Amino acid sequence: MNFPHQETVLGVFVKHPEPGKVKSRLGVEIGYENAASLYEAFVADTIERFGHSADRLILGYTPDNKTALDWLLQQGSKETVYWPQPDTDLGKRMANYFHFAFEQHETKSAILIGSDSPTLPVSYLEQAYEWLYSVDCVLGPSADGGYYLVGLSSPQPEMFEGIEWSSSSVLEKTVERIQELGLSMKLLPLWYDVDEMANLRMLRGHLLAMKLSGRNNLPRRTEEWLANWSEASGD
Repeated sequence: MNFPHQETVLGVFVKHPEPGKVKSRLGVEIGYENAASLYEAFVADTIERFGHSADRLILGYTPDNKTALDWLLQQGSKETVYWPQPDTDLGKRMANYFHFAFEQHETKSAILIGSDSPTLPVSYLEQAYEWLYSVDCVLGPSADGGYYLVGLSSPQPEMFEGIEWSSSSVLEKTVERIQELGLSMKLLPLWYDVDEMANLRMLRGHLLAMKLSGRNNLPRRTEEWLANWSEASGD
């Protein structure tokens, strides 16, 4: 089905890569400096991979200070919108992002992703934008019980209320909220975030398989980091 084009908006939540403040669970096993440099590769690859998949890219950064913004300005482009995340819980930050996206841009489809899934297929976002012409919400479930993507066709702040964001029941509780609110939704395929050592090993194998099978659009900075780290660690 063909739809008339409407401006699409993509938000990416990013943190300043300070050792010990990003990928801390992974940092326990590989070192906080290593975890921070890996996260920098994730951010650069995410922006390169998805930066042109929407009409407007919003980088939601934290903390809200000059150091974080100056670092992020090197990652985006002159068309990128830089939006400081409010200092509150994740649910309110997401609700605020969607309010900003719909208030500041003439759009009926806004998506938000994190920067923890460097191999996420671009086609998943394209599918989400198509679905948002006809449903209220799109979710991309992640293997840890949360979700790697949420897309809305209008702001839905109540959807992000009453959820324990650090738990493995985030997806379940979010779907319950969607049901309670009477919203229509579509579900993308399961994918994975990279937060722990097991995820990192899977990512390394996944990238090798992608490369050997002739897949294009590999996250090149992440691939380079993994090659260098493997040699250094002997793992």
